[in-house]
Amino acid sequence: MREKKNIDLTIGDSVREKKIIEDLIKDKSGLLYSTELLISIILLVFILGIISNLSDDLNEKVLSEEEFSSLEDISIKTCDYLLNNPGNPENWEENENLNNGIVSSNIIPGLAIKNKKIENNQFYSKSSNDEKVITNTISYNKLIKIKNNYNQLITTNLFNNSFKSSIAIYPLNNKIRPITMGYGFDNNFGDENNEEGNIIVVNRTVKCDFYSNFVVYNFNDYELFRDDYKRDEICNHDTNPNLTNHTSDIRTFWLCKNFRVYKKSLEEYDFYLLSDESIKNSNSYWILESLNRTNNNKERLNQEIIDLNPFFREDLENSSNEIYSIHFNTPKNNINDFKTVLVAIPKNMTNNLIANDELKYDYFKSQEVNFLLKMRYK
Repeated sequence: MREKKNIDLTIGDSVREKKIIEDLIKDKSGLLYSTELLISIILLVFILGIISNLSDDLNEKVLSEEEFSSLEDISIKTCDYLLNNPGNPENWEENENLNNGIVSSNIIPGLAIKNKKIENNQFYSKSSNDEKVITNTISYNKLIKIKNNYNQLITTNLFNNSFKSSIAIYPLNNKIRPITMGYGFDNNFGDENNEEGNIIVVNRTVKCDFYSNFVVYNFNDYELFRDDYKRDEICNHDTNPNLTNHTSDIRTFWLCKNFRVYKKSLEEYDFYLLSDESIKNSNSYWILESLNRTNNNKERLNQEIIDLNPFFREDLENSSNEIYSIHFNTPKNNINDFKTVLVAIPKNMTNNLIANDELKYDYFKSQEVNFLLKMRYK
């Protein structure tokens, strides 16, 4: 067997070095070693190149302190704008093109609510200062319009395609579902590298009106006065000798309200009596009557949803409008379980509310929510 040559690379003699090189050229084993060395060097250069590229890429993705501070400032100002301004134009959510995904570039969305004067002459009349923004309250209708047109309204119109963002509301009432929209919910907000460090999250606690603007009467909105509530309306049962008197006694009290319904309104609205699930424990009774169809018979109030449309349609068949009275008799020791509202819902919304399981008492009250805005640079 052929022995391998021992080579001393420390010898400085030029002749010896020349002989060593010549031996390497002639020696197949030496050629093998030099080929392995060359391959190792190539692999090392390749690996160093990859590491260098990854390092450069990561350096580009990590925001500088100045950039991060700027993003934080923009996020806070954007959140404050959305919550405290109705948008431009103020009634932008009423643009019918939004229902078809057609968004004007002139719309800058906002979620704040302004008091408005309402005189529809259909089922109720209400007026208030139409100049003042309702503080710390956002519009559910505007929120849904943004959700359905998020990319155009927020990414393009508000941010000019410079940011990725998402909006969410998380109701404190767990009977109401959260609403999420934008990047980060249907896909990874950070992207494939999950750059959570480059994301700003702004959180505010505000009220959302949900469907409260469709409430004709909130029967819990009364002022208790000693053993009774402070009446601001006359009950027809107290003045008609043929009807049972509705004066409260030591155990129960009567809550009585009057309202007008126009026949035309039945073509546009659906009327419901909605109660919290606790109504089944309240031991309450109710009466619905018109001036021409009075009633002494109390019915147990134990349903969360009562459709009033059949009653109104029958009663208004030969009349253009009618004044109705609704009466509730509730034990004073169960008053906290009595939570009921009368609502008038636009007919084009009713089926959607039923399908989404939103025809519920809680959705027709303003509710506290956590409002979250997430932002990052594109």
